Amino acid sequence: MKKSKLSIAALSVAGVLSSIPVANAAIIDEVEFHGYFRAGFFASKENDFKKADIGGQKELLGRLGLESDNDGNFGFTTITNINDDQQLRIHIGVGDTEFDDLIGYLEMDGVLPSGTLWGGKRKLAEENYVFMTDFFYTDLEGIGVGIQDIEIGDSFLDLAYISSDRNISLTYGEYEDFVEKASTEDDIIISQNQRYVTDEQRANIFDNQNNSMHTFHASYTLGALTVQANYKYLPDNWGLNGKEWAETGYDTTAIYHMLDFFGLKGNAFSYAIAQVGRGLGSGNLLGGTITDYGSLRPGSLTQGYHTGEWGDYFGDPYYLITQREEDALSARAILWGGYTNSDGIGFFPSIQAQYNDEGTNDEGADGGYNYWVSVMMRNIFPVRDNFIIQTEAGYYENTQNGGTWHQSKLTVAPTFVLSDGLSTAEIRFTATYLPLSWTTGDETDPNVKLSDDFVFGIQADAYW
Repeated sequence: MKKSKLSIAALSVAGVLSSIPVANAAIIDEVEFHGYFRAGFFASKENDFKKADIGGQKELLGRLGLESDNDGNFGFTTITNINDDQQLRIHIGVGDTEFDDLIGYLEMDGVLPSGTLWGGKRKLAEENYVFMTDFFYTDLEGIGVGIQDIEIGDSFLDLAYISSDRNISLTYGEYEDFVEKASTEDDIIISQNQRYVTDEQRANIFDNQNNSMHTFHASYTLGALTVQANYKYLPDNWGLNGKEWAETGYDTTAIYHMLDFFGLKGNAFSYAIAQVGRGLGSGNLLGGTITDYGSLRPGSLTQGYHTGEWGDYFGDPYYLITQREEDALSARAILWGGYTNSDGIGFFPSIQAQYNDEGTNDEGADGGYNYWVSVMMRNIFPVRDNFIIQTEAGYYENTQNGGTWHQSKLTVAPTFVLSDGLSTAEIRFTATYLPLSWTTGDETDPNVKLSDDFVFGIQADAYW
């Protein structure tokens, strides 16, 4: 009987694999389980104590008392020691329960002269993160392959390739549904007709609305200093109206980690971060790939939420993430850290700023410039045993082509906490005052005036 091509291929693969040395007793030696979740309820005084939406930009004001969006992630890691020199680690989990984002990747030690070989879908450099504001200043996620911790003397080098694209839209669910709906929308067709788009070009525009962005990543660490660089390529990066945006870009991040609070010795730490980028390395893509989080985090004021101003299509934050001019430039600086005194009182401040030059628009008026600056402080006051009082104050200001807007907040949070240093769980009772609260208007439209509000909440938060 003639064997199928699939059967022959399977036998060929099995034959190749059988020639690879395998330990007789290669079993799973260890399983790790790790994750994070937050779950709570927040109520707005101005809305008769109905459920409150997010009241302000937590990445700039501080997250305490503002995270009305329940969220979580978890993962498992199986560790198998193949022999004395080789180890296999398999990671699988849900990266973000809100977006049903499956993470799965492999790590192999001992298959290269130096370093760990990995492949699959993952996030890189998750430690590049300000915990008080929930701000990932690098946001590298996608499907790819790479090598970590290549030893070069006393330093380490990481190399990686990552492919990323859009997953969702703000209003129409999956991004493919967003594009399909846009293809029949009169406003979209009119905007294309104003550019004299032909029917053939129109079909090509819709076919190229979610191309993958290719990112080539390198990271070099020597002692307390880490320098990262990304080069990005996105073919046929067209807007819905047919405008061509940048197809290439790059960015660089320098991180310096200190075991003191900017020179103040004691129970302390601090970080100084500087980032610059051009084209697809600027704006919301500074230090990142195309991700759901990157579409919403602070970056350029021409990106993020704009549905109130520009409609459900042209103002969608997930659509806007790749809309950068080739010569657009961005620079970001962050100083943050923590210090705990002899009485156990903790001080955790963060200062952040980003400047964006929107580059040259060869089809009309240039986008000009915009920038934002934020300062915030979290304090922790021990009361007794496992009971603490947390406070958090924050302020930020946005400036765009001369116009300014600001927001501030103050939160007090009595908190019960249990921790062993590796796993921490908190139950919080929060009261937050916002002089200009998103709960009183439309955060996607700056023309809608906001008023003050008190937001009260209860929240459970844990990581392990």
